[in-house]
Amino acid sequence: MNKLTTFLTAATLVAAPAFAQDDAWETQGLSDGAITIGVMGPFSGNASSYSKALIGMMAYYDKVNEEGGVHGRNLVAVQEDTACDSAKGLAAAKKLISQDEVFMLQGNSCSGVALALRPTIEEAGLPWIVAHAVSDSISDPLAGNIFHGVPTGSANGHAMAAFVLSKPDTKNVAIIEHSNDWAHSYSNPARDYLREQGVEPTAELTMERGQTDATAQVLKLRQNKPDFIIAALYEAETAIFLRDLKKYGMGDIPVMGTAGTDLENTLKRTGDFETVQNYYVIHSYVDNLDGEKMKPWADMIHEYYPDEELSTFSFVSIGSAEALVSALEAVGPDLTRSKLIAALEEVRDFDTGILSDPITWTPEDHQGVKGSAVAGFVDGEPTVLKAWGQAY
Repeated sequence: MNKLTTFLTAATLVAAPAFAQDDAWETQGLSDGAITIGVMGPFSGNASSYSKALIGMMAYYDKVNEEGGVHGRNLVAVQEDTACDSAKGLAAAKKLISQDEVFMLQGNSCSGVALALRPTIEEAGLPWIVAHAVSDSISDPLAGNIFHGVPTGSANGHAMAAFVLSKPDTKNVAIIEHSNDWAHSYSNPARDYLREQGVEPTAELTMERGQTDATAQVLKLRQNKPDFIIAALYEAETAIFLRDLKKYGMGDIPVMGTAGTDLENTLKRTGDFETVQNYYVIHSYVDNLDGEKMKPWADMIHEYYPDEELSTFSFVSIGSAEALVSALEAVGPDLTRSKLIAALEEVRDFDTGILSDPITWTPEDHQGVKGSAVAGFVDGEPTVLKAWGQAY
């Protein structure tokens, strides 16, 4: 694994923190031997495949603990299921904060849930590292205690559109999306980038969550004859859309998907390689899932979760956990919530060895990852790409 470094100034550590309260609050959830971390995620329900992101993160906690913890303290995950439902997520957050009295929060999949939690967690003031959900509005406008440890929708949206336009002679671009904030967090920045490059989307269609047929949308696209389609759809609806594209003879049109999907799970959902062979997705990593650079992380997950079936989601939250541990190490044994927040704001160009782009947090910007690679099938094999036809 890469050597972890962070840049922490003594001045920051002694500065008066925005959320400083009494001593009991500052050290709530700490003991001589443990740092309790509330981990919320969809461990049940239709979006439960996203919980793999949290499994990978907790495996990293286990690795750190086996190596002696952080200044003698183990990272102890306290799990709560959100089922990708805002009401359940809010109940989970309140339980972790008020009843379990965890020191901090890390994790979260499903942007709609994370957005619903933001006011409660911002008011509570404890550190929260968002390690999977991507909506920009979770961490922007700036909240002093909320940090994004993965590319946000705007970073991903720009990367998606840049990849689409990197395909030679791409001029006719269509967009299909859900009508929720999660989808817009990808599609709106993608639109902005396209327009900056002089390309106006020629078709903009909606496919709602839970919809089981995309015939109407596909027939409109067949009339439009796009060069490339941007699809801001969750995993289940993506599979339905791709199947219907193939059904109506449009399977040769490339489709650019979001970080809410991955190649492997989409292939499993469709059960047919021809359906997904022209599907591309945001890929936040330095290598293919089975690549040499990913193997240490895959081995780590299987050491602590032997039966875990790996997917792209399995690795996405590990980088922010590395940055957390580095910040905890920089603070030293005299840990408080405010000192941790100050330390996180001093993380600069942090190379996780797993994410394709580094993590940087500053007092003015808590959205730590500004770019992403793309993955697609090349000669039948998942391949990480910088641009169309260019390997990472």
